[in-house]
Amino acid sequence: MYVVIIGMGQVGRHVVRTLEWERHDIVIIDRDPVAIRQVEEQHDVMTLQGYGASQAILDKARVGDADLVVACTNHDEVNLLAALASRRMGARRVIARVQGNEWAGTDDGAGVHYGLLGVDVVFNPRVLLAQELAKIAQSHGALEVIDVANSRIEVVQMELGTSSRMLQRTLKNLGLPRGVLIGAIVRDGELRVPGGGDVLRPQDRIYLVGTPDTMLQAEDLFTTSREARRVCILGGGVVGEALARMLRRTDTEVMLIERDRARAEALAASLAHVTVVHGDGTDLSLLEEEGVGSYDLLAAVSHEDEVNLMAGLLAKRQGVGRVATLVHRPDYLDIYRQLGVDVALSPRIVASDHILRFCRQKELQSLTLLEEGKAEILEIIAHPDARVVGVPVRQMGVPRGALLCALIREDDVVIPSGNDTIVAGDTVVVLTTPEARPAVARMFRKRSL
Repeated sequence: MYVVIIGMGQVGRHVVRTLEWERHDIVIIDRDPVAIRQVEEQHDVMTLQGYGASQAILDKARVGDADLVVACTNHDEVNLLAALASRRMGARRVIARVQGNEWAGTDDGAGVHYGLLGVDVVFNPRVLLAQELAKIAQSHGALEVIDVANSRIEVVQMELGTSSRMLQRTLKNLGLPRGVLIGAIVRDGELRVPGGGDVLRPQDRIYLVGTPDTMLQAEDLFTTSREARRVCILGGGVVGEALARMLRRTDTEVMLIERDRARAEALAASLAHVTVVHGDGTDLSLLEEEGVGSYDLLAAVSHEDEVNLMAGLLAKRQGVGRVATLVHRPDYLDIYRQLGVDVALSPRIVASDHILRFCRQKELQSLTLLEEGKAEILEIIAHPDARVVGVPVRQMGVPRGALLCALIREDDVVIPSGNDTIVAGDTVVVLTTPEARPAVARMFRKRSL
């Protein structure tokens, strides 16, 4: 596949790393000569220095021949213009990332728009991140909630405490609700796809996979936490505003703290039934005065990582139930968790994952990365001539490191057992390690004549 990537920030570099590993032909465009030099030193790709929305630069990049153009600079207007120009010059698919309120979709909460201004996909990772935070708030102790297969399947990450009643029990004897399974276990930084004989241990992080209507029941087996009825949001930017709107639809009590007076006044006027406080979220006296310690969840989502971390740690000392922070530097995620932050999310990882969903072959509808690429969730359409069609799951020879999580057939969603079979046209949700993915792809590939 021939891919043109415009913008070499952290999102662009992450996409380049993934696509280069898959041996796509890649051209990158950036105005910054330092960014160009760094990419040339680290990756085997073609480069162009220049303005990404320039017709001359796009011509040099041969976007008319591109299978995919990704516009992910830090400027919304440049991304939209570059994507639109690329589309009109003949690119097969174009994706534009936006980050501001103007194209955020904060009113409808979608975060993704298809066909906007003639661009195939326009998405706002900050709104998508707010959606995930809202789902985490409504969960029973989840650290991460991922939608798969058009929200018909949920993938929920949870951490086991030392007193969990599920410890030292084999997975086949856990008594999980019908429609839920454990897709992966992370232990000591290593991810594995388990079998029925595996045993859960303290501090394990697990990924539950199942239908949304049964997920809360499954979560209750591993935790005593409940959904957050009172949420404090620190930061009134795109993420904070979108999150406040989403939570108010669930009758959650919401308080939003914003440091900029003009922004706080604007939010107070536009957010009905949300308490907006003008102040510094790292001011201990303010947190005490507003009773932040009595809230179920604090979501620190300002533009500054240091502010988010400090506010989260102070809120923890005040007694808040859970703390979620926005982290702009993905390489700091583990440090935040080690310091006691319950949930740490990066808009750059959200953006990268969303872009990569559109970089696959036709049969593979989407891909979601877990643990920064240690595992992947695939949605694969079963070709009529694939060797797995009509074969019971127990006889398929699913490779080690892979797990068939769900079969989606029209309006039905099935969490498969050994006796279930795949029908041509089914969408199959598979959790796999990168090492097992080639073997998984062969299972669903059209057989040769």
